[in-house]
Amino acid sequence: MLTFMTAQQESVSKGDSRRSQRAAETRTRLLRAAAELLTERGYSRLATAAIAERAGVAHGTLFKHFATKSELLGATTERVLEEVIGEFLKMAQQFAGKPEPIDHALSAVWSLFRSERLQATLELYVAARTDSSLRDALRPIFTTHRSAFLSAAHALLPRSADTANFESNVTGILATLLGGALLWSVVPEPEFFQSELAFVDRITRAELARVDAQEEDA
Repeated sequence: MLTFMTAQQESVSKGDSRRSQRAAETRTRLLRAAAELLTERGYSRLATAAIAERAGVAHGTLFKHFATKSELLGATTERVLEEVIGEFLKMAQQFAGKPEPIDHALSAVWSLFRSERLQATLELYVAARTDSSLRDALRPIFTTHRSAFLSAAHALLPRSADTANFESNVTGILATLLGGALLWSVVPEPEFFQSELAFVDRITRAELARVDAQEEDA
């Protein structure tokens, strides 16, 4: 049976669509403002009133979109990580298939981890140690984006992707670089990290060589 929308129903539908679009635009402005202020001021001086002002909305409007400050910061972290992973995937397309893709990959990840916006979100992970609400907001986001980095590693190193310990090796490398990124916020000196990055490079190469040797013996 064919059904036809009345003029009133069509008007209501269009009104709902416009409201949904405005709500999405407001949410985007709030997330952008939160990311900017988190980068500029840091977590300790980040106020929801300032975020609302930067986004151009009333303070109460912020809490219509995000029930708590932790929920807002969790969504902000998710947005930043999506941008960072998207940038890494674009970089990976350029050096995938090259003779030494791991060199390019490590350099790209290290560069992204030192960016101001990611450095700002790392403050939230430190703060989450004593803030259970923030910790609950960040945990699923970290898990999701860890999986995204693993997927990128699978695409970048297809020969090694199906071997034992591949994902734990990638996770270990990421954890080491994240630890270095935290130290970078205190000691932003490239020379200080040369030995650490060289160590990560050696371990990565040694593990890949071990995997290749196992495949040849199989």
